[in-house]
Amino acid sequence: MVWVFFLCGLKTLLSDVASDAFFSLNRILFASGCAVMTVLYFWKARSFSFLYVFAHEMTHALVGLCCFAKIHKMSVSSNNGFVMLSKRNLLITLSPYCVPFFLLCAMVLYLLVQCFFPDVIPFSVWAFIFGILTAFHVLYTADALLTVSQPDTLEYGRYFSWWLIVSANLFFALLAITLTSPRTSFSRQAHEVFATTCHTYSKVYRVVRDGVTFVMSHVTSDKAEVKK
Repeated sequence: MVWVFFLCGLKTLLSDVASDAFFSLNRILFASGCAVMTVLYFWKARSFSFLYVFAHEMTHALVGLCCFAKIHKMSVSSNNGFVMLSKRNLLITLSPYCVPFFLLCAMVLYLLVQCFFPDVIPFSVWAFIFGILTAFHVLYTADALLTVSQPDTLEYGRYFSWWLIVSANLFFALLAITLTSPRTSFSRQAHEVFATTCHTYSKVYRVVRDGVTFVMSHVTSDKAEVKK
């Protein structure tokens, strides 16, 4: 999953570079939004901590509701927060690190505006907002994972948790690249992801098959020599 999302995103960027579409207005504004949020993070990081904690706990709570859990108690402060649910599972535990809460809210708002008031706000404005919220999620998630020992990532094992978190964030990165690309549509990107996945697993299968055949051939030859 990590390889497929990374490779598809890289292919899209290289394709845009080859066709002089890399520096489109939407992508420049998206990158500008990321840059603005990065500057704000290193300048006034703690000023936005409350927003991140709020997004973190709200994601726990909303995913919990989707999994039919009951919310018993919830607390949010600038330093920490918690939410008490009637049950826990993989999705509930790791969702805040995988799901960019504010970015998804902005995307839903964008779709609603497009449905009821089409073209009132240019997409270039939304691209800038998406850039800010994408950088917000990446920076504060990385800060939470690297500076604090998160019990959430230990519950299902650090290796598995990090794999899932990286995969999910690469998926949203691919979504952003597709959204700001003037040449690639969502349907085309979905087809590319599917084809790349099939090709990747096919290559993995061939490597494993050849490896097993090689080992078995040597084992058989060694047995034959022993018998002699």
